[in-house]
Amino acid sequence: DPDLPEVVVNTLLMVFLPLIVTITLGTALAVLYDGPFPGRPIARLLVITPFFVMPTVAALVWKNLFFHPVWGLFSWAQQVLGMTPIDWFSSHPMTAIIIIISWMWTPFATLIILTALQSLDREQIEAARMDGAKAFARFYYIVIPHLYRPLSVLVMLETIFFLSTYAEIYVT
Repeated sequence: DPDLPEVVVNTLLMVFLPLIVTITLGTALAVLYDGPFPGRPIARLLVITPFFVMPTVAALVWKNLFFHPVWGLFSWAQQVLGMTPIDWFSSHPMTAIIIIISWMWTPFATLIILTALQSLDREQIEAARMDGAKAFARFYYIVIPHLYRPLSVLVMLETIFFLSTYAEIYVT
């Protein structure tokens, strides 16, 4: 079939781009939520909620409330900024689907990574801090190696689920 190369490229984009987005945002949110701050339980609950939304409902919400070219939130923001609103699903359909999928799966990545961060021995980080290691060095040399296994499981699970993405594409 002459469309096969395009289909393969689109499938790879639909898997790898959301993987990059969810792992990056999930790691950032997990590091943020690992530390103490006021309202942390409520913030954790709010960051997890998109994961519990059904794919069909999420696609409809994004299609009608955010991406709609006339009354959507992004259209309104573009008009406020003096820009011309765009129809996401006719001009940038792949980007729109990737945003929806990433929004739905970032909480899952956050949960996995946050659980791994909470299992990290705090004495290692404290010892590195006392030895003079800066925050980036502690994160790069202690936290990232500790996250290797959870991240590999996360990549495997999300790849399986991203390959079976159907409702978001069909509904939008």
